[in-house]
Amino acid sequence: MNAPISLGIDFGGTSIKPGVVQDGRIIARGNVIPTRQDGDTGALIQAIVQEILRLRHEYPEIEAVGFGVPGIIDPAAGIVVNLTNVRGWHRIPLRAVVTERTGLVTNLENDAKAMAYAEWKHGAGQNLPHVICVTLGTGIGGGIIINGRLHRGATKVAGEIGQTSIDYQGKDFVYGNKGAVEAYVGHVHISERAKEIYALAGKAISDFDADLPQLAGAANGGDPLAKQVWEDIGLKLGVALVNAIWLINPDRIVIGGGVAKAGDLIFEPIRRTIENRCERTFWEKLEVVPATLGNDAGIIGAAALALESEFLPSRNPAV
Repeated sequence: MNAPISLGIDFGGTSIKPGVVQDGRIIARGNVIPTRQDGDTGALIQAIVQEILRLRHEYPEIEAVGFGVPGIIDPAAGIVVNLTNVRGWHRIPLRAVVTERTGLVTNLENDAKAMAYAEWKHGAGQNLPHVICVTLGTGIGGGIIINGRLHRGATKVAGEIGQTSIDYQGKDFVYGNKGAVEAYVGHVHISERAKEIYALAGKAISDFDADLPQLAGAANGGDPLAKQVWEDIGLKLGVALVNAIWLINPDRIVIGGGVAKAGDLIFEPIRRTIENRCERTFWEKLEVVPATLGNDAGIIGAAALALESEFLPSRNPAV
């Protein structure tokens, strides 16, 4: 019997990427839709609906559609509460609108949780019972699997590891939690830290050379200051992960996103920090590994949750 087919939509700040997914594989990619920044939510939703209908015409086996959305959502009600970096998206009943216009069962999920679910089910998490997934980019997103289920918390927003503090008197940040790790290791903050480290050594570094790929190349080429940058970032990330490890005691930590492309430059200091700051029982069997699904994780996770989320109407008649 063939595995069911669903549609996953990765809703980004600049573009929206649909994909037809079967058993954790993207079997067809839809047309990329530019994310409107003019606040016209109606026009953008209609463009998404038209692409869903086009793909469903090509693949009539599609059973459901899932969204991975960068922001605060209410997955039980199917509402986008606030969409990160896109104007006008406040309390939008996206599930109801898409279901009404397409006839498809529709599910909403936070984009980082969609990534986490994909990596747990089809990627580096390998269906282990307790997994922390972290995505490192402009910001830091996360998702937590506990006892084989995506952990959501009381108001369905658990997993925001980027907002956990590594210094209670540290930098002010957007939500008021001083020292939030995202304030130190988001993409832009790494470049800023690189400039600081080079300046302290009496050297200047250009914006281009302070960008992540160049910093990784310089460190791999033997530049001690570039190596120091990655050690510093790995330490900060490691401290944030240590806090989560003490609380959750995971089998595995999966790290994805652009920052993770630095490889061992960042993974090694993370692992050392964990071993230095946790009791052995917590880390002796713990694996810290790179994500394997890359940029496809959002589509794959959203599509999987469109079939399996506990908030689907068929699973919860009250929704």
